[in-house]
Amino acid sequence: MWYKPFAIIIVLLISTIEAWTARGCVDLDSSTFDKVVGKFRYSLVKFDTAFPYGDKHEAFTNLALETVEASDELLFALVGIKDYGEKDNNDLGKRFNIGKEYPVIKLFAGARSKPIDFPPGEEITAENLRKFLKRTTSGLYIGLPGCVQKLDELAQAFMKTVEPSERQSIIAEVEQAERDTPEEDPSKKSHAMYLSVMRKIVKSGDRPESVVSNEMKRVAKLLAGKLSDAKRAELKLRSNIMLSFSTSGDAAKSKRTEL
Repeated sequence: MWYKPFAIIIVLLISTIEAWTARGCVDLDSSTFDKVVGKFRYSLVKFDTAFPYGDKHEAFTNLALETVEASDELLFALVGIKDYGEKDNNDLGKRFNIGKEYPVIKLFAGARSKPIDFPPGEEITAENLRKFLKRTTSGLYIGLPGCVQKLDELAQAFMKTVEPSERQSIIAEVEQAERDTPEEDPSKKSHAMYLSVMRKIVKSGDRPESVVSNEMKRVAKLLAGKLSDAKRAELKLRSNIMLSFSTSGDAAKSKRTEL
C-alpha cells in the first residue's frame, strides 16, 4: 500500500524527537496525532494519564510488542492527558469525549474520523484486546492463542461458500494438514478443533453462522461453571478458534459470549 513506507518514516521521525513511553508504542500529542494516525490502515490508541502504569497499561504495551513485527499496517499509540499545568492533550480528550475514567482505548481506521471504542466495562487484557482487533479489523491478521493463520483463512473460505463439494475440499485440506503436523506440535490440537467446527456445520445443515453462534454460547456457558484448569484452557482455545469462523457482523454480536 502507498502509505506504508511514508507511515513508517513518520513514526521513526517522531521517535527521534519524543520519548517513547513503551517499546512497540508511539507517543502522540495534539500536533502529531492526525499526521500519524491518518497514515496507518489501523491505529489502536490508548488515552490515559500522562504517566500510565499497572496491569491495563502492561496488557496494551505487551500486545504491542507481540504484534509490532507481525504487521506494519497496525499502529499502537499512547496519548497522555494532563489535567494540570499546561493540560497537555486536553484538546484531544475533549475531541474524542474522553472522560476521567482512564484508560480509554479506541481503534481508528485510517483517516476515518469516527473511531470504534473498546467496549466500556470489558476487562483490558491482552487476550480481550486481541479479540477486539480480530472482530473490528478486516484484512489484518490478529492471531489468538490456539489459532493458526492458514487454518483461519480456510475457516473463512469455508464460511463463504455454500457448495458442499467446496466445503468437503476444505475439510480434506485441513485433515491433510493435521496428518502432516507432528504430534509434538502444539497446533496439532488446534487442527482437530477447526475440523470439529467444520464437521458440526456440515452435519447440522443449519445456517453456518447460527451453528457457530450457538456453539460459542454453549462454550461460554461451560466456561462460566466449575472446570479443571486443563478443561478451561481447552475450551478457551476452542472459543478463540470459533471466532475464526465468524463474519465481522457475527463476531461483533458474539462479543457478549467471549471469555
